Amino acid sequence: MRLKDEGTLDEDIEQPLNFDWVLTHDTLSDYFVKLALDPAYVPRRGELVLWIWKGLEDGCLMRNPKTGLVEIFGNDNEWHGVPDWRAGVVTQTPEDEVHMVNIIENPDSPRGLSYSGFRVETLPDPLGNDKSYSVQYAYVPLRNIKPFNTWKLYLNGQGRDDIHPSIENAMTVMSSWSMVHKFHVVGKWPSARIQCKGIFIGAELLAVHDTVRLRPHGFHPDQLKSGTVGEVTEVMVIEKIALCLSECIDDDEEQLAKHFTALISGKVYTTNPNRITEEGRFKGTIPVPSTAEAATDPIPLTTEEATTTFRQVSISEYGPWYRMANGRTCNLSQHWIVGRCYEPLAAELMFGTHTLGYDVSGVMEGRQYSSEVDTRMPENNTWFWGDCRVETLGLTEVNGVECGLTAAQREDPRKWQAIIKMSHGEVSHALRRQAQIPSSAGRPFNTSSSSSSAPRGRPKTGLAQHAQTSKLVSSAIGSVPDTEDDSVEEHLEDGNGLIGHQVSRGISGLELHGGQSSGDDSDYPFA
Repeated sequence: MRLKDEGTLDEDIEQPLNFDWVLTHDTLSDYFVKLALDPAYVPRRGELVLWIWKGLEDGCLMRNPKTGLVEIFGNDNEWHGVPDWRAGVVTQTPEDEVHMVNIIENPDSPRGLSYSGFRVETLPDPLGNDKSYSVQYAYVPLRNIKPFNTWKLYLNGQGRDDIHPSIENAMTVMSSWSMVHKFHVVGKWPSARIQCKGIFIGAELLAVHDTVRLRPHGFHPDQLKSGTVGEVTEVMVIEKIALCLSECIDDDEEQLAKHFTALISGKVYTTNPNRITEEGRFKGTIPVPSTAEAATDPIPLTTEEATTTFRQVSISEYGPWYRMANGRTCNLSQHWIVGRCYEPLAAELMFGTHTLGYDVSGVMEGRQYSSEVDTRMPENNTWFWGDCRVETLGLTEVNGVECGLTAAQREDPRKWQAIIKMSHGEVSHALRRQAQIPSSAGRPFNTSSSSSSAPRGRPKTGLAQHAQTSKLVSSAIGSVPDTEDDSVEEHLEDGNGLIGHQVSRGISGLELHGGQSSGDDSDYPFA
């Protein structure tokens, strides 16, 4: 509405009365600063993972040459069968620092897994009403966790009846996305871009500065059936993430625009120099020498340039790397992205390979499955856009706390708006009543306009009973008749929201002091 009235917008997003924004803005700002410093292989909050509840304490994961399945090989040199894989949501990350050796070894922490492990909650059915799986959680070390994008790598060979139902629950949301931490808006009516710090695509959270792998050149879903999926050779270093609104609508309460698009921008690099001049959106040119000599081969990034470009340690081991599109910034939608690019050594420890496309088949098959079964998608759409991660995963509880649109704390938004205003320094009787904060004089607010409402608390006796109808008595004992209107109480308030000095002097002026209490209700108000 403001965009239409003003024509253009270019400003930071501030929503001081928005319950979600107030509670998350500062936390998310700090979170994304820290996230840029964490290794890419560390699971992030809100991500979907494959995890093993128990059974890996005295063994390791290996592929059994006899069965062809990934099984637990114990310290007793015996095979202990296929682990009980589940799909879960990471709801807490370790307070202790995570090291790459934790991929294959348990952390050496004297404080236990509650500090060094990840809290993972089993994922319930995002489309169903039964959310009981959320209470099945555990704190597990990193070695018990694998990226959910690699489900096909670890579950290959198992039948559908053999896997836990949560696996299909996670596959249901593989073709979904939601934005995280909207912080700036730029627009010219009727279009706008809302810049964000992160985006959930399927199982993973991607953030600005991440290096992400792009799907193989010329990929088609039919290649999944024939097993001819090409190699992943391109990556993008994310510079911007935006939610694009086109053909905005100003007369519909439910719909903001006719089209919503996730736009990820950044520079693209490849390990295949032949891809530079091929037709496509990343096409570039090889510099022509100034002399009459023949054109030279593409020049790869130097070690120093690669270290500056990519934040992952030793990523040059995937290379050499070449700039695409002549080094200009390119724009992509979410379906071009496969997932994060992990450090080469971490990929070797987790997947036994240095290639970039170890999970392409799993990601693409998961998205195809999701597009077919997720009934929340509009007709003819292959992606589900959720307003937040909780909505995308269909959660009602995280870390034992109610969340989402059905949470109890959302039943009275006016209450929270009043609390937010008071936290900013606004004070008035109306706000205190709206925020449901008890009166400092000891009498709760009477929210009913009828004087016949049943009184709350202990029944009044003696002078306290007469104070309900007598201003003379009420001024002596420091109370106000229940039948008085709000204007009287506002007159008695001081600037701090406390009952003023008029009533206080009424009490101290009588110089009444309490005697020994019998333990029972007394007729004397100061007994």
